Amino acid sequence: MIIDESREPRLQIDEAEPFRIDGARVIRDIERSTLTDIRRDGAPFELPVGARVTLWAGPNVVFVGKAVDEHNVLDLLSTESDDDLAGDEII
Repeated sequence: MIIDESREPRLQIDEAEPFRIDGARVIRDIERSTLTDIRRDGAPFELPVGARVTLWAGPNVVFVGKAVDEHNVLDLLSTESDDDLAGDEII
């Protein structure tokens, strides 16, 4: 699924304020989902490895995961066991 500028994409890193991006791609399969091809100002955007990343499209959250390298985010269901989640953390 491609999230382009028409969907008003924003990226949030950990608890920081979401910021506008050009677009991104979400790849979903049976075992996991990956957020990739994140672009900002026409260039690939580099993520802080290990950060929690939330992708917004307009007012909706469309993806939440953990950056596994500078350009790929793996969904939280694939990266965290239930024991690793904070008490009332929402996936």
